[in-house]
Amino acid sequence: MTKYKYYPVIVTLEDEERERYDALTIQIQKCFIKNKKGKFALNEKGKRLALTRARLVAGAVNKLAALEREILPYIHDKHILVYCGATTITDFNQDYTTIEEEELRQIDAVTSILGNKLNMKVSQFTSNEDIEERVILKNEFSKGDNLQALIAIKCLDEGINIPKIKVVFILASTTNPKEYIQRRGRVLRLAEGKDYAEIYDFITLPRKLEKVPSLTEERMKRELTLVKNELSRAKEFARLAMNGSQANIIIDDIIEAYDLQKYDIENWEGFSDEYKSE
Repeated sequence: MTKYKYYPVIVTLEDEERERYDALTIQIQKCFIKNKKGKFALNEKGKRLALTRARLVAGAVNKLAALEREILPYIHDKHILVYCGATTITDFNQDYTTIEEEELRQIDAVTSILGNKLNMKVSQFTSNEDIEERVILKNEFSKGDNLQALIAIKCLDEGINIPKIKVVFILASTTNPKEYIQRRGRVLRLAEGKDYAEIYDFITLPRKLEKVPSLTEERMKRELTLVKNELSRAKEFARLAMNGSQANIIIDDIIEAYDLQKYDIENWEGFSDEYKSE
């Protein structure tokens, strides 16, 4: 595995997104039942609501402006991957039913920004491309002459190996340790001329940190699930990064703002709403 630098990029939910997130959280809290082991677990309705909430976070609209800002220094580079979420970005009223209907929404917005606005040579890499198309894209990406960046969703989780990836921008806010560690591994494949990789991870928070101290205790607790889940991933990525101390400055700012020092940070690993139902 190659070494890497890690850059957590904080983005915040818009007011409408945060209201939707709060409403979903309140509904989810009502969907816990005790399983056979006496532990709280979500029922089927709760699982669907949790998936909807996760997609809301993954599709936070402010990620687009943040991506445009962070990718500017790389617009003439190559071997770039942008990892999108299977999500929409602005429609909060839609009844989410199938990933296929919505997965291109964020990826299309990203493709437009990079390809049309920044004039980068980009291509989507999704389940819509067949095997032959993927082989061509991988070859063109490795050469870097006609293709600077791949914009992907989850097909790279399927064992596809592209060692040349040097810089990755992760918009998909997965809270599953297996998934984000696997995705990190895809970027860290050894390749000729690749001394180290760079990972930009868009950390989604409910609001700007300076506004956190004014929250009521009830609202603070409602936001902790999102904050802790995002921090679990950030702490794991920062742990092995070449610039870990730099990344931890941003992480520590979040921990301090939400007064998370009182929790066992090392054992978060996908914190859930379960504590609210006890």
